[in-house]
Formats: sequence, structure tokens, C-alpha cells
Amino acid sequence: MSAERTTVELIEDAFAEPGPGYGARLAAIRAEAAADGVALAVDLHGALVELRFERWALNLAPGELAGVIRRLAAEAGVEALRQGRELLGDLLPEDAAGVEGPRIGVRPVDEPLTVGPVIRPRPEPEDDFTPVTWVTT
Repeated sequence: MSAERTTVELIEDAFAEPGPGYGARLAAIRAEAAADGVALAVDLHGALVELRFERWALNLAPGELAGVIRRLAAEAGVEALRQGRELLGDLLPEDAAGVEGPRIGVRPVDEPLTVGPVIRPRPEPEDDFTPVTWVTT
């Protein structure tokens, strides 16, 4: 089995596998996380499938509540991927340690978390800016 296969190819193979019902088992994967009055569950793709709040959690500032939800969704997403990887153990390459690409597991603390689009600074305007046209009356 080639180590160059993408996640999409692995999932397609799992759903096409006639034997042990990988497709149904992958679709049934759910991972939960709870803290600070918020409980949620995500599926294998990290999509939120359940979200519950304790009454007092709704008193948090909106940004703080959103941060709790994002953090819990990320934790549950890692667990869902771990469950999927465990299920697909026979289909994954035996030695994927040297393969470049995303890792499944807990992010090391020293590795920065990037969420959302990368915002690049605007280029500095040139010093010798002169207008191309002038309006005269």
C-alpha cells in the first residue's frame, strides 16, 4: 500500500470496502468534549453534531464562549480522527512515520495554532508615487 494516498482516497476505500462495514462504522464515529458549562459532540469530519450549554455558561462574554466552543471542538475533532485512524488501521500504510503531511494527535505546545485565513500585511507603497492622470478644467 502506498504512503502517498490522500485522506479522501482512504475514506473512499473504506466506504467501498465490502467486508467489515467500514462505511457505517466511520459514519457512526462521534467524539465529545465538555468544559466551562459547554458540552459538544463532533463527527469524523469535525462537524458539530451536538451543542449543549449550562444556563450559567450563557453569561460568558460572546468572545469567551466562542473560544470555549472552538477549543472543545478542536479537542473532540482530534479524538474523532484518532477513532477513525484506529478503525482504518488495516487500510493505512504500516510505516507512515516518514510521510510528510498532517499528523493526527495532540498538537505540541510549542507549535502555533493557526485558525482561519492567514492575513498578510499590505505591501508598502512606493516612495515615488505620482498620479497617472490629472484632472483639469
